[in-house]
Amino acid sequence: MQQIEPSISELASAYVAYLCSKDEALQQASFDVMDLCLEGPWDRLWQLVQALALLPDEANPVVLATIAAGPLEDLLDKAGPEYIAAVENLALSTPRAARMLTGVWRSSIEPEVWDRVVAFCRNVPDPIDGTYRY
Repeated sequence: MQQIEPSISELASAYVAYLCSKDEALQQASFDVMDLCLEGPWDRLWQLVQALALLPDEANPVVLATIAAGPLEDLLDKAGPEYIAAVENLALSTPRAARMLTGVWRSSIEPEVWDRVVAFCRNVPDPIDGTYRY
C-alpha cells in the first residue's frame, strides 16, 4: 500500500507540533523531514524551510534551533550554491527565517556559501547562537 505524501504545509505543522510535544503520534513527521534532509529532493526541502519560516505561531527558540541545525543546515550543506540567494531573500523578508539562519553551523557547507551566511548573520539582532562570531 502506497503512503500518501503530506503537503509541505501539513508536514511543517506536524514537524513543529512534534518538536514541541514529542508526541509519538506525530513522530512520522520527524522521520519524513529527516528523509528529506538526507535524500531530497532539495526543492521540496527548500519548500519545507520556507513553510517552517512562515508558520504563524510564536517562534519557540528550541524549535528554531532544531530547524536551523536540521532542514536549513542540510539544505545549505547539500545544495547551498543553488539556494543561498533564496535563503538570504527569505531571511531579509522574514525575521523568523533570519533567526533560523543564525542557528546554522558550518558543517561541510561550501566556503562561498558559508561566507554569505556569516555576513548575513552578523547583522541579525538576537541570534540563536548568541553573538554570531564565526
